Amino acid sequence: MQNSYHKINIFFFFFLFCLSINAQTDFSFENISQIGLPVVSITTLNGEEPTCEYVEHPEGSMGQGITNATKVPCRIIITKNKEVLFDSGEYEKNISGATIKINGNSSAYHDNKPYKIKLQVKEDLLLRGDKKYKDKEWRLLKDARTLNTMIGLKMNELIGMPWTPSYMFCNVFINNDYQGCYLLIESVKRNSDCRLDVDKNTGFIIERDAYWWNEEVYFETSYFSPKMHYRYTWKYPDEEDVTEEQTQYVQSYINQVEKSIEEGNYDKYIDVNSFASWLLAHDILGTWDSGGSNLYIMRYDDNSLLEMANMWDFDTIFWMDKDSFSRYHTGNYDFYFPSLLNNSNTSFLYAYINKWNDIKDIIPQQIIDYIKAFADSEEGKALQLSREYYTKRWDKELTTVNEDVEKMIDWFNGHLPWLDTTISDMGKQTSISTTYLYQNDHSSHIYDIHGKQLKIPQKGICIINNKKYIIK
Repeated sequence: MQNSYHKINIFFFFFLFCLSINAQTDFSFENISQIGLPVVSITTLNGEEPTCEYVEHPEGSMGQGITNATKVPCRIIITKNKEVLFDSGEYEKNISGATIKINGNSSAYHDNKPYKIKLQVKEDLLLRGDKKYKDKEWRLLKDARTLNTMIGLKMNELIGMPWTPSYMFCNVFINNDYQGCYLLIESVKRNSDCRLDVDKNTGFIIERDAYWWNEEVYFETSYFSPKMHYRYTWKYPDEEDVTEEQTQYVQSYINQVEKSIEEGNYDKYIDVNSFASWLLAHDILGTWDSGGSNLYIMRYDDNSLLEMANMWDFDTIFWMDKDSFSRYHTGNYDFYFPSLLNNSNTSFLYAYINKWNDIKDIIPQQIIDYIKAFADSEEGKALQLSREYYTKRWDKELTTVNEDVEKMIDWFNGHLPWLDTTISDMGKQTSISTTYLYQNDHSSHIYDIHGKQLKIPQKGICIINNKKYIIK
């Protein structure tokens, strides 16, 4: 009798296990809606799927991207717990509905894609209850697979960048086919009410872009572009709206900025604090991938300094060694930062140091507390369940939400003490002239701040016989 009872128990638990497996492989709207995250359902006109072609970079450039991405008319419905929160209506140009197209560069090469959504009428897809948040352009990013973007955007907010994109975690269907968990997020663009409020006539937003070769309109600069694989492309005005006159004006201005960095009078042209904050944020996060796009700079109007806009791409945070800066800090091809750090004008260096001293005991802990609270929330638990469905849908292994939290805490615990010591040492410089060195010390071992040996001292910070000097 006992043996029979035991067999019944085994059968019962096996039955429950099978039900659990079946539940996790049932990707119906009915099942996914029960998870608790908002569901974004996109139905295209006549069931047409968004498509694109894949292209490799031309000789002398870098990267892989997409071209000829089709804009497909669609209807978008957002629900939560089966309650309809938003309905764009059927597509009717300039009246209702939306278009959807595949977006991104290398990220578009995977099975499930990132997307760009353009509504026919401005609405707030994040449902914040205020008309100021209405816009036509939105992004669906696959970044819900980790907490990296959530961590990065919280850093962006706390360190004081001009604007932090808002977002929500969601599950996505396209033509009733489950795509997985996504971030529905504001796109980087001008919006005088809620995004980057640059002047409509004299302001601009541009992107330092490795994929410039895949755009219709771009420009290069005189000082940095010839040494790198990068050009500048447009975020505002839109590519199709920008005039030749505007391109020439902005190109000339950026050339002035770059010349000022070379000559050491850059603080007449750039907002030093925004540049220092942007770099420091990535140094704290240990970002590895700095060789692509998603680096935005802007000018509010003709009377403003050039500013870093918002941080964006966080796929490779926590990738560096714990005793290393981000690659933005150390790579000579990676924008202006090495030149600003190793400059006869120390305004940027000390803005960077002072910013660290102001925030080091506050912001990292605020981020830890914020992310831990999210992991314990109902939304965090719903995201974890969504990831489990995602792994089944695409046969991909993902980290758990709690593993993301542990990784972040481990990174901060190992990295921040090194960063504090190193930045403190950066502030212990002694000024010295090249003339003195030439006259008094012909046998010096000279290195730049990144450890590259130099034959002669250069302007900026040099390490000479194991001591740091500012060369004027």
